[in-house]
Amino acid sequence: MMHGDHSEPVSGPAATEEPPPTTGVVIPQQRGPEMWTPPTTTAPEPDGPQPAAPPPPPGMPPPMYGAPYQTGYLPAPPPKKRRGLVIAASVVGTAIVLTLAVLVASAGSGAPAALAGAARPLGTHGATGDNASAPKGDSVSDKILAVLNKQSKALLAGDQAGYGAGIGAGLQDGFNRRFGSLRAMGVQTWKPTLVDRPSQNADGTYSTLVRWDYCFGQGCTVLFPQVVQTSWTIAGDQATIAKYEQTSEPWDASALQAVSGRRVIVAGSAASASKLQRVLTKADAAADVADRYAHWDAPPKWYIVYIAGEGEWKSWWDNGDIGASYDGYSTGPRGIVMQSADATQQWLQVLLTHEFGHVVTVGEDYGTAEQWWMTEGIADYISDRDGTTMRGRLPDVRKFVKNGWNGKITLAPPPETAPGWEIDARYGIALIAITCLSKKFTEPKMLDFWGDVVRKNMTLESASTKDLGADWAGVQSTCAGQVRNA
Repeated sequence: MMHGDHSEPVSGPAATEEPPPTTGVVIPQQRGPEMWTPPTTTAPEPDGPQPAAPPPPPGMPPPMYGAPYQTGYLPAPPPKKRRGLVIAASVVGTAIVLTLAVLVASAGSGAPAALAGAARPLGTHGATGDNASAPKGDSVSDKILAVLNKQSKALLAGDQAGYGAGIGAGLQDGFNRRFGSLRAMGVQTWKPTLVDRPSQNADGTYSTLVRWDYCFGQGCTVLFPQVVQTSWTIAGDQATIAKYEQTSEPWDASALQAVSGRRVIVAGSAASASKLQRVLTKADAAADVADRYAHWDAPPKWYIVYIAGEGEWKSWWDNGDIGASYDGYSTGPRGIVMQSADATQQWLQVLLTHEFGHVVTVGEDYGTAEQWWMTEGIADYISDRDGTTMRGRLPDVRKFVKNGWNGKITLAPPPETAPGWEIDARYGIALIAITCLSKKFTEPKMLDFWGDVVRKNMTLESASTKDLGADWAGVQSTCAGQVRNA
């Protein structure tokens, strides 16, 4: 996520070009509903095959990575929440806890946030035919899946009437909105399965969780799951949707318009329509930079950016606790959400590059608090192509060094009471540290070291010996010297 810079307008005419200012940035932290992640088909690690993920408890949502950035303030991690059987913010990852949102603040003021979402290649999900996922011998399941499959085919064919068939009273507006948004986003796959066997309610209706696996953009190769609670009436051979859970996915909660570039899809409501192309220009450029740091996995086929209005900012992906002063946050490959579309073109690219940088480095997990300096440092490093971010952070770094820095580059997240300048200084030290590792040992070795620590949970000492060929104590001493001399 990225903290807002109040010297630039959040709405209104485009600002004139100027270097981003230096305000504070706060770190990501765990937030949002507890979620479940289905087993992936990733190749085993070098250490050997990894155990398969257990099946989810009924209705357990996949993990969402998100956290607010706020100048001078980092709220304590909220308790994990369970929202019944509904996935409202269905961002997939590999842990059951929420672990990521990475923000970028103005150069010198913060770093964009990236949510890492687990993804599955096409063809790795359950059913292979219209009714392949129906619980065997359950005619109610067969009837429900028949409706869902017809809706899916109609959606992909652009048949709005067919998509709206089989729904009950009061649901038409929601289905029309969903149809328009999904078509605008370039939906390519929309595949239904039933998570559980339908259970009959006292009123004779049947309730079941429906999972949709979807992807956006021509040639998309990764599917994301969305799970919703539904209720159905059954009359003879016909199933009709009586209730359909409203989720907080941007394309489900709002009527979206979208534009697409070479690598990016940018979407927003009608109020943001005039800003889509402006953001797209810088987003495509940011994707080109981030792609170069896809050191562990292939970069996403499409980066997705959602432009939020005030109400959307508070409601999309259930992120109501994210302050209005923030510029943006990321849900990894599922999409970036931003409300600073009127910022300068220079700042747009810094924000988007940092956000996309988290997507290609963090992968499916944000890492631990002890790894905070590495996760934020590499995102700043990726976005700092012309030195703007470094220059903006240095004044606060120097102030922090003179006012109690412990001399270590392995900084944890800023404390809750930290002022904005200290938060910014911690980001600056993280950036200097990652830059030091890259310059002293080469960028490829820095990336190997970073991946072993953050993605594979190796100790700093072991990874330093393995990847850098040097003792960690000496490496840290050298990079700490870089901070003092900054």
